[in-house]
Order: sequence, then C-alpha cells, then structure tokens
Amino acid sequence: MTDDSQPRPYNPPPGQNPQHGQPQPPPPPPQYGRQPGSQPGWGPPPSPYGPPAGYGPPPGQGQSPYGPPPQYGQYGQQPPYPPRIDAKAVRPSLWWIALAWGIAVVCGVAGVVVFVTGVAGSVSDLVPTKTFASGETVTVPIDPANKPAVYVASDQAVNYQCEVSGGAKLAKTSGSQTVTAGSSVWEQILVINAPAKGDYQLTCTNQEGPTAVYGVGRELSSAAGGVAGGVVSLMVIAGIGVLIGIAGTVVVLVRRSGARKRLAVTG
Repeated sequence: MTDDSQPRPYNPPPGQNPQHGQPQPPPPPPQYGRQPGSQPGWGPPPSPYGPPAGYGPPPGQGQSPYGPPPQYGQYGQQPPYPPRIDAKAVRPSLWWIALAWGIAVVCGVAGVVVFVTGVAGSVSDLVPTKTFASGETVTVPIDPANKPAVYVASDQAVNYQCEVSGGAKLAKTSGSQTVTAGSSVWEQILVINAPAKGDYQLTCTNQEGPTAVYGVGRELSSAAGGVAGGVVSLMVIAGIGVLIGIAGTVVVLVRRSGARKRLAVTG
C-alpha cells in the first residue's frame, strides 16, 4: 500500500522561473522622437474617436458681440462722403419765409389802425354835432338805434330844464359822464327815448348866471360797442397775419427738406 499523504513536488512549466512566478516581458525602450500619429512632445497620440466631450470653445466663443468689423474698402480707404449740396439749388428760397412774416407784420399794423380808427370814430360820434344856447328851440333828427343823449358844456354847475316834442321822453343820467372834444368838456345830462326815428323839437333853459351850451349826441355806453368791435377787428386781422407767417414757414421748410433729399440722391 502506497503512502499518498506526502505533497507532490512542484515543478514549474518550462520557461518560468521557479522563484519569481510568471516571466515578465522586457520594458519597452524610451521613445525619443515623434511617433506616427502622435502630437509633438511627450503626450499620448490623439484618440481616433476625436476629443473627449467637454473640450473645445464654448458656444458663441470667438464671435464678436458687436458684429463683424466695418469694411473700409480696398486698402483701408474710408467710404466717400455724400456729395455737397449747393444751398442756392434748394428751392423754395428762404425769402418766402421773410415774405410770409412781412405779410403778418402788415396785418398786425392794419389791425391796429382799424382798432384806433374804430375807437376814435366811436368817440367822435359821442360829441354833440348840433349845439344850441339856453332857451333856444332846435329841431334835431333822432334815431332810437343811435341812443341819443343831451349834453351841456359849462364852466360852472347849472340848474337846467329841458323839453322834447313828438312823444319822446327825457331821462336823467346816473353819475357824471363826460367826453372831451378840443377845449370843450361835455357832460351827459339826459338820454332821449324817442318812439320812432324822425325830427323832434328840443328846448333847454337854465337860470341866469352861468353861460351854458347844449347839444345832442350819443350815449357814452354806445362807445363800448365801437371799442369792442375795434378789439375784435384787431385780433382777427392780426391773427390771420400770424397764421400766414406760421403756415408759410412750415410749407417752405418742408419743401426745402424734400428738395435737399432729392439733390442728395441725384447729385
């Protein structure tokens, strides 16, 4: 009977060192030159599958946020300047603006003349055109639409008494209302309320003493209408002149701007 409890001797396979196990291949020689397909230096050759993810410029890198650089033409020349426009070739002339505002000035002057004439005419209508002395009876044409009134001119206060024929009535004036014509100061004392237009007999007398002259004119309140009419005329005429000046200026400037653009295109 054989004793199998003893271990078998270990014999390495051929070619192996029994002390070190598996045989090791010799290390590769150092690479001192550029290998085919490798990058310069000592780095590893590029991957045949391209660069790994995460490399490369981020989106938008390398592009200027202000757009492409301006092109100045060949050899860095600046673009040509727009052609110069002769100011004399632009139409219409600026003299039209001066003419429009000249018309505005003429309208303003005309408005002032109309206003002064209207006011002066209203005041002249107030002054008595027919005068008579104390105790004298006169025939005066009276139109109720003209608001006739009786005036007296005297250096001192007088105690007067007046009468009118034809069914007309006399009413005293409240307060003191005077109008000056030359060297005479006329004071309105009565207003005449006539039933119709026509000729009426008027007599005024005063006590002996002061010398007084009587006359028939128009109420002072009637002058307000003439003054108001003069103001309206002034505003209307002067306003028309200002509108002509503004409209003429706008039209000329707009047309000159269009002409300048056409000349810039056609040269």
